[in-house]
Amino acid sequence: MLFEVITGIFLTAVVVLLLLYVFPMCSMHPLASGEIEGTDIIAIHNRINNLFFIPLDGDWIVIDAGSDARLVKREMERMSIDGHSVKSVFLTHTDYDHVASIVLFPNAVIYMSEREKQMIDGSTYRQFLKKNKLPSLCDSNKIIYLSEHEVIELPPAGAEVDNLHGHQRDSLCKHKVRMIEAPGHTKGSAMYVVDEKYLFTGDAFKIVDDHVLVHPYTMDRTQAKETIHAVKDELKKYEKVFTAHYGLIENDIN
Repeated sequence: MLFEVITGIFLTAVVVLLLLYVFPMCSMHPLASGEIEGTDIIAIHNRINNLFFIPLDGDWIVIDAGSDARLVKREMERMSIDGHSVKSVFLTHTDYDHVASIVLFPNAVIYMSEREKQMIDGSTYRQFLKKNKLPSLCDSNKIIYLSEHEVIELPPAGAEVDNLHGHQRDSLCKHKVRMIEAPGHTKGSAMYVVDEKYLFTGDAFKIVDDHVLVHPYTMDRTQAKETIHAVKDELKKYEKVFTAHYGLIENDIN
C-alpha cells in the first residue's frame, strides 16, 4: 500500500514537471543560425533560444549569451566570429540560458538593467531556493547597470571613448542601443532597441499566432501582463522584433 502511494506521488510529480517545465519548450521555435535576411545581424541557435550578433566595424555587439558555451563557440567558429572581437554584451536578463557564453567574450563590457542587479547579487531568489548567477569567470568590474531608456552609443573599433560606457567624443557613432524595462519574467527583465529599428525582447513575452502572451517560467505573471500592456503598441514601431525563443516577428501583432 505504501509503495503504491509513493509511486503515485512520484508519477504525479513527473507529470507536473513535464507540464510546467518541459511542455512549454516544445512550442519554442528559435531562428536557425545565420544572417537575418535584409539585415547584417547574425542569429546563433543555441538549444532552445537565440543570441544575436550585430557587426560594429570589425567588432561585434551581442544580445544575450545563450545556455551552452560549447555549442555557441562551435557556431561562432563556423561563421568565423572571434569572441575576442565582441566588445559589448547586452543581457535582457540573467537566467542561465541567457548568460552562459559570456566566458567566450573576454573583452566585452556587459550591460543589463539596474533592476536586474538584485537577481545576481543574492538579494532576490529566482525560484524556491534558486538564485541567478553569472559564469564564474565573468568580471564584475565590466558590468554596467542601465536605467530606463538609457542610450548607449557604441563607436567603431579604434575610436576614442571617454568612459566605460563607450560614449564617443566625436560623431563616428555606429550604433545606438536603448534599454526598455520589461519586468515580470525576472525582476529586471529588459528589452533593447538598436538604432530605433530593431527590438530585442528576450523573454519579456512569447508570441503565439501573432498574439503577445506571458512567457513560460515567468516570476511575476501579473507584472508581466502589465509589461505586455505597456509595450504592446510599441512593437509595431520597429522594422523587426527579435525574441529569444520564438523567432523573428514581422507580421501584425495583436
